[in-house]
Order: sequence, then C-alpha cells, then structure tokens
Amino acid sequence: MFRDWLRDVKQALPGQGWAAAYLEEFQGDQDRALRKYLDFVAEFRALPPQSLAALRWLYQGPHPALRTPSWTFSRPPPTTLDVLLNIRQEVGTVPGRLGMFIGTIDVRRMAGFVDGYRLCLALAGARDEEYPRFERWLHEEKSLPAGQEWPRPFLQECQGDDEQAIHRLLGFAAEFRSARPHS
Repeated sequence: MFRDWLRDVKQALPGQGWAAAYLEEFQGDQDRALRKYLDFVAEFRALPPQSLAALRWLYQGPHPALRTPSWTFSRPPPTTLDVLLNIRQEVGTVPGRLGMFIGTIDVRRMAGFVDGYRLCLALAGARDEEYPRFERWLHEEKSLPAGQEWPRPFLQECQGDDEQAIHRLLGFAAEFRSARPHS
C-alpha cells in the first residue's frame, strides 16, 4: 500500500526505483537519499485511518486499511541464515547478481544488510539464535580472527574481490546449515 501511495499520491516513485532516483537527485549522497525516502515513510505512517481507507486498492483480498492490525506473525519470518541461503540460491554463480539484494556489490553493504535484517527481526520480537552460533562457528572452525567480523578477513582472503568475499560468506552459511540442518 505504501508503494502505491508513494507512486500514485506523492508521485515520488520513479520508474528506476526510489534508490536510484534519489541518489541521482542528491549526487550520490546516500544519507540524504535515504532521509528523503524515510521522510515519505514517516508521512505515510502518520496518515489517519480514513485517509488510508480512501486510497485506491486494486489487489485481491480486503483493503489493508480495513483489516484489524495484529502484532503477531501470520508465519514466522525467515532466520538470517535462511535469508543468506535464499540469496545464495537466487544468485548462483552469475556475476553481478548479488546487486539484486544489496545494490552495489560491497562487503560493507552485505554486512549492513545482515545487521539490518537482524535488527528488524529483533525489533519485531523474533528470535534468531542460529546466526550467533554461525558467527561462533566461523571463529572456531573457519579461523575468523577473534574479535573480528567477517568482511575484512574475507575480503583479504579474496584479494579485495568483494563479490568473491560475499560468496565465501554464503558458502560458509550453506556448509554450516548442512552440518546442522535442525538448528
């Protein structure tokens, strides 16, 4: 519903997507581009129920504004490792495909993606106990230096190739899960 509102009411969802358009508008300044987007999110969130109910709804099912809100999940959200394994499956070995998930292929962006996803799970009250075990496994079994997160050592191991370093992380996620299918 937000996407439709952004496109139809605010006319602020260009064909190339908000991220590309806003980055271009602000000459690559990611903070300003994200702030613009989040300003729209805040504006949408502040709309009164009658304004939401007045928005056009062209999809199946009841209008979202008419549904009773619930703070419980209709189904549990996927764990962080599930998301990483899904990315690995979707990306395969096709060069550049990681960009579908993180935009510019950069280990810092991937680390931010993981941290952001974990934060969202925590804020939603979902428990994800498997990812900390995965991180511990990386330190114990894959010699990730103590006190370090994966990006810098993996990038060094891959001679500065961000994409290869991210694939290394995804490969280790698959190896970890295959050894512990019921984590």
